[in-house]
Amino acid sequence: MAASERVTLYRWSNVPEEMPQPGVIRQTVNAERQTLVRYRYAPGSVFPVHAHPEEQITVVLRGTLAFEIDGTELLGEPGDVIVIPGGVAHGARVVGDEEVETLNTFVPRREHAP
Repeated sequence: MAASERVTLYRWSNVPEEMPQPGVIRQTVNAERQTLVRYRYAPGSVFPVHAHPEEQITVVLRGTLAFEIDGTELLGEPGDVIVIPGGVAHGARVVGDEEVETLNTFVPRREHAP
């Protein structure tokens, strides 16, 4: 099989949206070995503390999120990259009145999302 036959193009405008928490919109793209998720958080929204086995890398594209990671708070601002090891408890809440947008990768591929 040629490489071009394994390539898939996604447009965020066509990726289904779900709302895992009030004010939080999630769009998910799964590849063979990894998952990419785009989150959009409305002002005032919170993603409760949780943990999952996958390693997570979060890139903050706009807005500010206060992350609670293993009991410690850190602020993620546009351009920041946060690496969260698998199994570590974490959550996030929007800081300020601006919508927040992030891209998150999960390795290995995520089979179940909170």
